[in-house]
Amino acid sequence: MSPKRIVVVGATGNQGGSVINALLAHGGYAVRGLTRDTASAGSQELAAKGVEMLQASLMDRAGLVEAVKGAYAVFGVSIPFTQDSETDQGKNIADACKANSVPLLVWTSLPSATELSNGKVTGMNMLDAKAEVDKYVKTIGQPTVILHTGSFTENLLNFGQLQRISAGKWQIHFPIAPPDHVQPFTYIHKDVGPTVSAIIDHWEDTSWRQRLTKTPLVMCSYKLCGQEMALELAKLTGTDVTYVAEIDTVPEPLKSMYIFCRDYWDYPGPIPATILSDLGVKIHTFEDFVGDKVAVFMSTKDSE
Repeated sequence: MSPKRIVVVGATGNQGGSVINALLAHGGYAVRGLTRDTASAGSQELAAKGVEMLQASLMDRAGLVEAVKGAYAVFGVSIPFTQDSETDQGKNIADACKANSVPLLVWTSLPSATELSNGKVTGMNMLDAKAEVDKYVKTIGQPTVILHTGSFTENLLNFGQLQRISAGKWQIHFPIAPPDHVQPFTYIHKDVGPTVSAIIDHWEDTSWRQRLTKTPLVMCSYKLCGQEMALELAKLTGTDVTYVAEIDTVPEPLKSMYIFCRDYWDYPGPIPATILSDLGVKIHTFEDFVGDKVAVFMSTKDSE
């Protein structure tokens, strides 16, 4: 019997890459990665590991239908910061799955800022556009597990939030939350992939299927406020780390995000979510991230 085919959208991105790594480590699946450029170094590296790489645009409906043919499961993620609507991207992924009778779509999303704030925070398309897809998959009857993430742990390095002031002296600049406000975070590289792999493994169990589709699955690794993050980082690296509050200097485009994070964005209940523990997923902490990435980054910069 041929192995089940798992199609991963955004294969060379943070979330798609995490899923592919987890599936390859798991073994037993035929993995197909979708990307905008199969000639890129990232695509070539995945192809060398045995991943079938296909070029696909999330705005090419017919092309997506072809790309997911024969899939047992599809991991779907929209691509932000482009001219293309994330809602349209997500709907196209869902429609392609529906057209092929794909048994499972795992869709990574975020809650609606407009709905969580009862209309007090609007215009946050990064959240609202994804949340529209959450609704759409139900209207077309596509079997879907929805993941809601927190802020990406990796943004500390990827977005330059951790800044070196001088040797042994660092600052964290996180402009969308007050220093004492606890925020949900997701360690994308380590936790998204194993979660998706576990969902796929359990999908044929009817009781698990009902549980996984009841409500969005909170894919949160830990919660921390900025001050706690700075203290933890200082303790783990032996350096001077402070959190810089940017309450009065939040750029205009981020003001709505600041208000939303401060007043409305929270995932109640245990972290990690009970369902993740029951799935057998090992969730990682901020301390793990520091050990994996941050300590080396800081040491390297301090030695330059």
